[in-house]
Parts: sequence; structure tokens; C-alpha cells
Amino acid sequence: MDSQKQKKTLKKRVIEYLGYVVSFLALYFVYKYVVNIDLEAAKEKISYSWIPIILIFISIYVLLMGFLATGWRYMLELLHGSDLPKWRIIGIYTKTQIYKYIPSNLMHVVARIYFATKLGPSKANVVQSYFLEIVFMVLIGLIIVLTSVYIGAFSLSDELISKIRDFSGGKVKAFSFGILIFGALAIIFYLFKALRNYKTSLSSGNIMRILKLFVLLVCFFFGMGSLEFFVFSNLLGMDIGYLYVVSLFTITWLGMFIIPGAPGGIGIREFIVIALLAPIYGPDDPTIGILIFRVVTVLGDALLLPIGSIFVPEEISEAKEV
Repeated sequence: MDSQKQKKTLKKRVIEYLGYVVSFLALYFVYKYVVNIDLEAAKEKISYSWIPIILIFISIYVLLMGFLATGWRYMLELLHGSDLPKWRIIGIYTKTQIYKYIPSNLMHVVARIYFATKLGPSKANVVQSYFLEIVFMVLIGLIIVLTSVYIGAFSLSDELISKIRDFSGGKVKAFSFGILIFGALAIIFYLFKALRNYKTSLSSGNIMRILKLFVLLVCFFFGMGSLEFFVFSNLLGMDIGYLYVVSLFTITWLGMFIIPGAPGGIGIREFIVIALLAPIYGPDDPTIGILIFRVVTVLGDALLLPIGSIFVPEEISEAKEV
């Protein structure tokens, strides 16, 4: 028993340390772009008049995180087999958002398990709900991105394709196919792990929970994509397509699940945005835009802590048993 516990602890530490390394490398990449920003040009673009807009964005971000919290409640109820206290589940999800920065995304999950099990669901169900959350986000994210690619709203720059071709030895299709296979295997793995102990029947109530979950996740991706589009298009004046930015946000958000040990995905999301946009729009605007967006999400997560704490008292009442 002790050896199994030690293995789990070691695995957790390896994932965290790997996340730190990847985040550090990604941040170094972002740093190189930040130090090369044309400060005079940046000063002409950045304005104090943006502050009210950013405050509105933070409020919208808080609302959209409530969408994710509600979606998690549906998954947890589906696995638990009965209703759970709405606002306390939402409070747990929002309060623990800040934990993903200290020390990593994994702590956000650990905190969720700690609080949620006090409401009745088993630890296994809470863990399974986390994996289900990843599965549904990845599935919906793939639908959004692949649809955008299919209609021509999202594509990679020729420069980036050239770099990928060089990296993959000229076999771009084989490289892309390998990524898709890896993604498919990851989805299957998460789905199997989430549902291996699944005992709840697909009742009409559960089907409605799943449909509501899909709607909430789609609204989240498009809502956050809309905020990012406003930053790039309206504040920075970039000539960029709406669906392109929604797909871009979707990719960056899902990037956090690829490196679960990275604290809040810091560095990972910035790296993806700059890598995809810099070859097309130059380094300045994408770097400024994603840093502004990072300020919104970090301040939003900080605000979610006291809001979530309102609904998560020290002694949490028992939920209805199955």
C-alpha cells in the first residue's frame, strides 16, 4: 500500500516538474518576444481608456467560469446519481481556480476533490468528473477547430508550415497524422478512465444534463474567443477573423491539459498564440494582445476566490445520497 502511494506521489511530482520545465521554456520564448517589442509603437496603441473595458472583460470571464462550474456540476450529478447543492458545487469550482497557479493545475483538481467529497460524492466520482470534463472539452474543441479548418476560417501560416516541415523531415502529413493519432488515443484513455466505474443509467434527466453540458462548453469557448477577438481586432486593430480567434483560444485552452503540471497554463497559451500569429501579424500585436488577455484571466481567477468562498463554508452540509 505504501509503495503504491509512493508511486502516485512520484508520478505527481514528475508531472509537476515536467510542467515547470515546459512552462519555463515557453516563458523564455515569450520573453524573447516581449523584450523585442517596439515600446514607442506599443505606447501609441495602449491606452488608459482600456481599463473599463478590461474590467468588463474580467466580469464576463467570471460569468463564463460559472458556465464551466455548472457543467462540472452536471457531470458530478450524473456520476453521483442524485442532485447536488447547485451553488456550493459552483462555489467549489470557482474558489479552487486560483489553486492552479499554486503550485500547478494539479492542485486545482486536488482541492476540488477535497471539497466535493464533503458533499457526498465519492473520491472516484469526483476524479471521474474531472476526466469527463477533459473529454467533453477536447471533443467540443476538436469540433470547433476542425469546422473552422473545413470552412477555411483557420489555417497555419506558410512560415509555420515550413518550420513544421523542417522539424518533421518534410513529412507534414505524417506529422499531422501522428498528432491526430496521439489526440485520439488521449481521448479514448480519458473516456475509458472516466467511465470505467460508470453505473448510472442514461435516463432522460442525465441526457438533458449532457446536452446542457455541451451547450455550456460551446458558449464558454465562443464567449472567451469573443473576448480575445475584441482585444486583437478592436483594441489592437488586427485584421483577423472571428472564427480564427475562437479556434485559437480553443487550442490554447486545451493546451493546458497537454501539460497538466504547468501552473495555470502560464507560458503555454502565450507560446501557442505568438507562434501562430507572429509569422502573420508580426511579434508586437500578438504579444501585447495575449498579455492583456492573461491579465484578464489571472485577475478573474483571483476574483473568483472570494466569490466562491461565499458558497463554500467551513462545514459543508451533506448532499442527497443515491
